[in-house]
Amino acid sequence: MHLPWLTVGLTLTWGLFSFTSNFQLQAKPIARTLIPVTQSLFRLSLNFEPPTDGRIPRQGRRDAGSRPGCPPVDKPLTALVPEYDLGLTVEEHPTFWVYIPYPSQISHSAKFVLWDDKQDKVYETTFQLKDTPGIISLSLPKYISLDISKIYKGAFFFKCGDIGLANVQWKVKRVTLSASLRSQLERATSRERIALYATNGLWHDALTELAQLRRRNPQDEILAVDWTELLRDADVHLDDMVEVSIVGCCIPER
Repeated sequence: MHLPWLTVGLTLTWGLFSFTSNFQLQAKPIARTLIPVTQSLFRLSLNFEPPTDGRIPRQGRRDAGSRPGCPPVDKPLTALVPEYDLGLTVEEHPTFWVYIPYPSQISHSAKFVLWDDKQDKVYETTFQLKDTPGIISLSLPKYISLDISKIYKGAFFFKCGDIGLANVQWKVKRVTLSASLRSQLERATSRERIALYATNGLWHDALTELAQLRRRNPQDEILAVDWTELLRDADVHLDDMVEVSIVGCCIPER
């Protein structure tokens, strides 16, 4: 479906980066620290380590604020990505997470778009939200695969009624795993995988694995601690997202 309003007044620009084409992640050890919730469970260190090949401040992960036609909100539309500019993943079809501050009951339309490093559109879908406000997931279908070492740009648009248009943007790069990190991930539990992803700079994988655990176990105190630590990391700064619920996503538009 073509929506003319999405192209009006929007200029999406690409930053300049320098990356190696054969970038491989080297495994970093998991640090374990006991916590008082239970003697049989431990807290994992979820210190997020940004990639060393680019720490450019993120300009588009939060919407500009008040939008004509949209109801006032305490927190803006927000892409859950690190404070720096680039997020890494090892997945061919990664999942992205966006906080929607607007209630789904208002007249609206939403759109998720992905471009490649040549600014060619590789994926686009338009839908209605059903359970917001809250954090939703946006997953790429199986027929859309990210190429190794290419930088892709994602964007989410929310249109309130006829005139209000909020949007957020982020960049993502798929990388390969070293043999040592792959071996650790294969032996790790779900929580240990999250820690390995975080300490090795794999933001989208760490967040997705943890968010999916949180969605299945919303009352789990250990996962709540993990969630808080990851979002409050010094290189992430998403403190205001800690208490936000993860909700269902979308109804495709016909």
